Amino acid sequence: MKFLYSYGGKILPRQIDGKLRYVGGHTRVLAADRTVTYLDLIFKFWEACGFTGDLKCKLPSEDLDVLVSVTCDEDLAAVVEEYDRVSPDAKIRAVLCSVNSSKTIATALAVESLFELSASKPTRYPVVADSTVQKTT
Repeated sequence: MKFLYSYGGKILPRQIDGKLRYVGGHTRVLAADRTVTYLDLIFKFWEACGFTGDLKCKLPSEDLDVLVSVTCDEDLAAVVEEYDRVSPDAKIRAVLCSVNSSKTIATALAVESLFELSASKPTRYPVVADSTVQKTT
């Protein structure tokens, strides 16, 4: 399956008719296996463009004013199923929105961890200093 994804821009209304469109940023195509997991897909976006954020997908029967948040495997499967049902040959229209929530930050950190694993770097553990404080009088 293919994703037509955009990032780094904004969704704005056209002056002529008010219909929403994506302005600025970048728009690219990403191919993924139909069995791809949510986390693997986010990783692929990161590899392709160095950007990750909230993944939102346009449903095939809707305009850009209705974007579905994809945050897990079940959400991704529902979007793919809807495209298969309505428009099987269409690219899934996706928008990567900038990081704006702690959940997205956690996803970004998980993706970063995958990069570290894929680069075969040793796992780093935080150094914890002795937290005892001696009071002087």
